[in-house]
Amino acid sequence: MVRAPRYRIIYDDIVSQIQAGALAPAAQLPGENDLARQYGVSRMTVRQALDLLDSENFVVRKQGSGTFVSETAKRGRRLNRLRSFADEIAGTSGKVSSRIVRAETARATAEVANVFGIAEGDVVNRITRVRLIDNTPAALQDAWVPYAVAPSLCRETLLAGSLYRTLNERFGVQLRYADQSMTGALLTLEQAALLGTEQGRAVLEARRTTYGAAGEIVEFTTSWTLPEFPVLLRIDAE
Repeated sequence: MVRAPRYRIIYDDIVSQIQAGALAPAAQLPGENDLARQYGVSRMTVRQALDLLDSENFVVRKQGSGTFVSETAKRGRRLNRLRSFADEIAGTSGKVSSRIVRAETARATAEVANVFGIAEGDVVNRITRVRLIDNTPAALQDAWVPYAVAPSLCRETLLAGSLYRTLNERFGVQLRYADQSMTGALLTLEQAALLGTEQGRAVLEARRTTYGAAGEIVEFTTSWTLPEFPVLLRIDAE
């Protein structure tokens, strides 16, 4: 497996500290020299990590004062790279939790069968969850996982509530990349009831197909996100 660049490792560590509350809003980060010594890297590498944290509004740099954890991080999902819902929300001043609607083995629908390359009606795993931020419904996610990838998935509790972590740590799945499409949609009566809102409300519908290290499909998820929780993207220049 290819090792992440050092600045990414620093970035991930600081984000995890923010998410865990070890670094509170307005807390000052150590200086560049101190961070360089702490992580055993150059100041240039530290600056790369801080640049990324700054661009995603995790931190604020104040000239002459230092770098501080942002107090006004925009609430939303960052989809710059493949990670769990909780990690997408990390640093956006919201506590993430889930309410499981269903966790069961089910028969593959025509759409799911086509994605997985199996027969319609074959047994697959299905996990449907309402994702909440500060106990407020933000998104509905309907995840399908091939039975062969994680046979006991629906009979055990997700590790820390994370499907990706469970696939990785319990079933040895190495996530490689995902293809995702996004479009507008209107909530059905059932979806609206689960999200605590009205039928026909406009939402962002996303379909994600996730691949493992060997290029195999390990997950297919459709999600519906309320407009109060926008998707945040960083777009780099070529």
